[in-house]
Amino acid sequence: MSEFRVSSNKESTQRRDHGTRLVLWGAVLVLSCITLFAVYDAGSASPQIKTALAWLAGLIVAGAIGGAYFLSYRQAIEKVKEGLVFELTEKDLVRRRSGWPDVRIGLQEIHTLHEGQGWLVVESVEPIRKIAIPAEVEGFAVLRAELVKHSSVIIARRRSLSALIPLVVSLICWVLVLWSKNARVAKLAAAVALTVLAWGSLGIIRLMNGKPKRFLVWIALGISWATAILLVYLRVMRGW
Repeated sequence: MSEFRVSSNKESTQRRDHGTRLVLWGAVLVLSCITLFAVYDAGSASPQIKTALAWLAGLIVAGAIGGAYFLSYRQAIEKVKEGLVFELTEKDLVRRRSGWPDVRIGLQEIHTLHEGQGWLVVESVEPIRKIAIPAEVEGFAVLRAELVKHSSVIIARRRSLSALIPLVVSLICWVLVLWSKNARVAKLAAAVALTVLAWGSLGIIRLMNGKPKRFLVWIALGISWATAILLVYLRVMRGW
């Protein structure tokens, strides 16, 4: 019997999280400066400076909500990978994970192997069972080579871009908020943008429910909302 585990790279994860924190706190600092300027010194600024600051705030909104999606997805995937153990015997492949029932697929029962997005998915014949093996597994090449003996590999298609639709709609709305000279159009775009932001935030919160290490995600969401509210105030209420 051969055993394969997901390798842990805490040093790389900590280094990556440190860089993310620097970016997020930098965004907080920039947002604070824009807010102070808007409150105390906006009257003396030229229209060009006001427009530039409004666009900067818009970029922070887009970056923060995109970052929140990325962070929540990454942390959810990392949580799934934690504690995964795969056992390969002469007869079957077994996936073990603490707190979850074992999944067992006989080597003769393997129907297809799907590979893509850093995963190798083993699918059995009826009754269908699936075992997803991340590429980070130690000895992944060896495990893959053994499984390929029992079925050919199907390269999975790239993921649909439909998941990016809310982000694209949000970006279009914020552009209209910043660009439109028509107050009604700007207000409508702001309302739609805030609605999409609320919907996206709820989706991220559901995804992160029960997951540890959510601090960075909450910072990103907080920056998104603070910047969005400031942007609406500056453009719609004060006419920047």
